[in-house]
Amino acid sequence: MSRLPVKSDAEHDAALNDFRCVHLEPSGCTVYAERPLICRLFGTAPRMPCPNDRRPEVMVDEEVEHQVHQYIATTRQELV
Repeated sequence: MSRLPVKSDAEHDAALNDFRCVHLEPSGCTVYAERPLICRLFGTAPRMPCPNDRRPEVMVDEEVEHQVHQYIATTRQELV
């Protein structure tokens, strides 16, 4: 995590409101090679879709998706 660019609180809030990774830009992931596990979860749930329309064969269910989003929201200050 220490190798990733530091993002502002406003950038984090905007990303969380849009259910997207804070390091995701229109051109794709800006930290792909160094992305942490939590970022690898994006694209596995319907409300956190991959911008390139890629997905696993079976998406995670709604409850798991909610738990993932809560985890992201509650740990973001410690992770980035």
